[in-house]
Amino acid sequence: MQRSMRALSLYPHIPDDVLARIGPRPSVFPKSADVVIVGGGIMGSAAAYYLAKAGVDVVLVEKDKVAAQQSGRNWGFVRTQYRDPAELPLAVEALSLWPTLEQELGSQLAWRRTGCIFLAQSEAELEQFEQWLNLTCYIATDARMLSGREVAALMPALRVKAAGALYTRSDGQAEPGLATTAFARAAESLGAQILEDCGALAIDASAGAITGVLTEHGFIRSNMVICAAGAHSHRLLGKLDLFLPQQVVRSTVSLTSPAPMISEACFCGYGLGLRQRPDGSCIVAAESLSDVDLTLDSMRSARYFIPELLRNWRTFSFRFGRPFIDDLHRRLTLPKERLALEPRRPLIAPNRKRAANNVGLFHGLFGGAHDVAIVKSWAGQIDVLPDALPVIDTPAAVRGLIVATGFSGHGFGLGPAVGKNVATLAMGATPNDALKPLRLERFALGEYGRSHAPL
Repeated sequence: MQRSMRALSLYPHIPDDVLARIGPRPSVFPKSADVVIVGGGIMGSAAAYYLAKAGVDVVLVEKDKVAAQQSGRNWGFVRTQYRDPAELPLAVEALSLWPTLEQELGSQLAWRRTGCIFLAQSEAELEQFEQWLNLTCYIATDARMLSGREVAALMPALRVKAAGALYTRSDGQAEPGLATTAFARAAESLGAQILEDCGALAIDASAGAITGVLTEHGFIRSNMVICAAGAHSHRLLGKLDLFLPQQVVRSTVSLTSPAPMISEACFCGYGLGLRQRPDGSCIVAAESLSDVDLTLDSMRSARYFIPELLRNWRTFSFRFGRPFIDDLHRRLTLPKERLALEPRRPLIAPNRKRAANNVGLFHGLFGGAHDVAIVKSWAGQIDVLPDALPVIDTPAAVRGLIVATGFSGHGFGLGPAVGKNVATLAMGATPNDALKPLRLERFALGEYGRSHAPL
C-alpha cells in the first residue's frame, strides 16, 4: 500500500513544545462553577469541551500545562484493534468521532485513517489474535486476520517473515499534544475557563456530597467534580476515603529523522511499536517494556499488581535511584497537602539504552531504514491499574463526583468518547451499560480480572 507523504513537518510538536499557554488567565479567579475538572489531559480537556458546548459553566484546573504529561507523550495510536473487550465499545465510539474533530474543533490534529497492524511472531501469538477476533467480531467488524503473504504485500519494507497479523484498516493516528490542546482551546472558546499552573490540593465533600475543589490559588465551589488527574488521582480520591490501587510505570519513546515509506498503518511486532507521521519521521517505542522507578509509593497497593508482575516479569525493569531519593525528600520536607502538586513539572528521563535498542530493532525490521537516526527521546509516566482497564464511574459514596483515570497507557485514542460520556454523566445522565465494567468499586470488591495484555 503506497501513499505519498504530505509535506507537513510536525517536529516542533513532540512533545514539550506544545506547552504554550492555552489563553490569558482570567482576570478574576472563579469562585464557583457548575462543574470543576481536575486534570488537563485529553480526558479532562475533552470533557471540558463537551460540557462547554452544552452551555455548562465549567472550570478546568491543571497543575502544569494542558497536555504536559502522558496525554502529550504517548504514541498517538487511535485504535479499536486488540483492545480489552470491556473497553472496546468506547474505542468504537471514539473512532466514530475522530474523523470530524479537526473541523469541529477548528484545529489541526494530524488525524489520519491509516489502519493498525499487529504482527504475529509465532503461531501461538497468531492464535491469540484469532481468539480475540472470534470474541469481538460482533463489534470489531473491520478487524481481520492476514496471512504471512498478505503481510508481505501490505508492508513491502518489512524484512522479516511473519506468521500472520491482525489488521484493522479503519483505525488511525493523531498527534497527542495537538489533539489535547485543540480540545482545551475549543472549550475555552465556548466559555470554559482553563486554569494552568493551578494545582488541586483536595476535592472537598461534606455529608457525602461534593462541595468544590481547593486549589493552590483558592477554593472553587461546585456540586460536581470530574477527577481526571492521571497519576495523582489516587491522592485526591484517598482524601475522600475512596480506594484506587494505582501505580506508575515509565515508558520511553523516540522520534526519528524522516524515513522512506515504512508502514502506513500503526505497527506493533517483534518487540517494536511504530507510527510513521506525515513528514516521514517515525515514533518508535518498545512494544511492551516499561521501567518501574521504585519509590515509597511503589509499596502502596503492591499486592494488587504482584500476580501481573509475576506473569509478565520480563516486560518490567525495576530501578532504584534518584526517583526514590526525590520521593523521600518531598515527603520529609513538604506539607502533606502539597504532595498532590509535586513534582509539578517532572523531568522524566528517557531510558537511553532502551531507545537505542528500539532504533536498532527498527533498522533490522525494515529495509531502507538503516540511515534513520533518533532526533530526540522522551519518557512519560503511565498510570496503571491491576487489570489495565480505566475507572470511569460516579461512586455512590460521594455524590457529585465523577472519576475518569487509570487508562494504563492506551487511553489517548479513547479520549473523545471518554470526554463525551463523562460530560453526559456530569449533566445527570445514567451511566450506560458499557461503563459498568469500569466502576471504581471493582477493586475493593475483588471483582476484577487479569489484564488483557501485559501492562
